[in-house]
Amino acid sequence: MLSVRKALVTASVAMSAVLGGIVAASPANAAITVNTNNDCDAQCITFYFNTGYAGSHTTIHSTTTGDGEGVYNLASYTFLTGGNGQGKSLKNNAASAKARIWGINSSVTVYYNSGYSGPCDKFHKVEGPAAYQLSNTYNENASVYFRNTVINQNCANFG
Repeated sequence: MLSVRKALVTASVAMSAVLGGIVAASPANAAITVNTNNDCDAQCITFYFNTGYAGSHTTIHSTTTGDGEGVYNLASYTFLTGGNGQGKSLKNNAASAKARIWGINSSVTVYYNSGYSGPCDKFHKVEGPAAYQLSNTYNENASVYFRNTVINQNCANFG
C-alpha cells in the first residue's frame, strides 16, 4: 500500500512539473515574440546590454493590430546573443535600445516599473528611433508596451 501511495505521489509531482513547465513556457500574449533578430520588418524594440548598442541584445516583436500589447514584466527574458551581458535578465539591465514602429501614430514605451508604470522612454518614429543611452529607464527597464496611438506621458522621447 505504501509503495502504491509513493508511486501516485511521484506521478502527481511529475505531472505538476510537466504542466507547470508548459504554462511557464506559454507566452503571456501570443502576438509578442522574442528573438535575436534586430532587423525586424514590423514593430519591435531591441534592447542592448551596453550603451551605444553594444554587448548582448534581444529583440521583442509585436504583431498586434489592436489597441496595444506588451510585456508586463521583463524578468523572465534574457539577453540572447553573444557578448557582454549574455544570459543576464533583460529586466533592469538594458543600457540602450533601437526600435521600429509601424506608423506615425504608433509608439513603443519602456517603463521603469513592471506593469507599465513609472518613468518611461518612448520611441515613436517610423524608421529607426534609437536611444544611444536610455534616459529614464537606463538599467531600470521593467516592462515594455506597444501602442497604435501615441499617448501623452511624461516620458523621454526618442524618434
